[in-house]
Amino acid sequence: MTSRQLQLFLTIADQGSFSKAEKTEFISKQALLRQVNQLENEVGEKLFLRTPYGISLTEAGRLFYDGAREILDLEDDVLTRCRKNASSREELRVSYIEHQALLNDVTEAFMQKYPDIRIRRVVHPNHSGEYRVEHGIADVGETFYTKYTASSPNAYTRLADMPYLAAMSRSHPLAEKTQVTLEALTEYPVIIYAPMVDAGYQQELRKAFAGNGRTVRDEAEKTEAGAGAPYVSDTPCLDIRRDVDAQVQAAFFCAETDAILLTANCFVRTIPELQTVPLAEDWHQEYGIIYQANPSRTVRKYIDLAVAQYAACRW
Repeated sequence: MTSRQLQLFLTIADQGSFSKAEKTEFISKQALLRQVNQLENEVGEKLFLRTPYGISLTEAGRLFYDGAREILDLEDDVLTRCRKNASSREELRVSYIEHQALLNDVTEAFMQKYPDIRIRRVVHPNHSGEYRVEHGIADVGETFYTKYTASSPNAYTRLADMPYLAAMSRSHPLAEKTQVTLEALTEYPVIIYAPMVDAGYQQELRKAFAGNGRTVRDEAEKTEAGAGAPYVSDTPCLDIRRDVDAQVQAAFFCAETDAILLTANCFVRTIPELQTVPLAEDWHQEYGIIYQANPSRTVRKYIDLAVAQYAACRW
């Protein structure tokens, strides 16, 4: 039996009518009858007497009524005490996005080391972690270092320099390479997200593709070359995108085509369908953790753990 079944039973008994109970509990009569039948089968006794004038409890039903009420009251008491205990615990709000990978392991390690501190993941669909930290919606979040990071009112601590990776299908012709050159990339469609790629690196890519007579499709440029579908899988080209929140979609697109996603975001390492190959060029992107200035002791514990954990990493 379930709590829901017990509550339905009590509602029927209190209102003396299946019709009234179905309206009160927002459940169809057929579903209500099915739940009652399951209860009666489990108890092994009829709980209700059904007559043309209404329903009443059987002797077994009256005994069951008292027990059901006691069980639900006890359940409410337990939940109330648990919630009260939870509300008295320290809480750390971690800004979380779909393709977050930098802080996942840190959060898991923090939960093990500090079980008395409750972690609450503040989920959001896009790169608004900086906004959420700045406005007190989240305590910590991951980010990559940019000019904005340097001028932001948020505090920032570096964690790691991530190498740029060419993420591709495991059956891709380049998937067996230990590293790939820019020259090799020009033979395939390559997708990058401009806000996450250093401007100097973008220029090198443009030169490499233009030098081999390849098309450069820049979403921000109002030209014929920059218009059209976001991903092209049958023509070698450089596809420069702006909507960084679409890079998860792009990653799975690359897993099924000859296209390559060039990124320093380590989330691509977590997708089993992708093979990641480092560039021959020594390209890196700095990633770190953002938080408000003058952090609490709890936030400082999280930062210290993150720094210690990434100090041992070799990317």
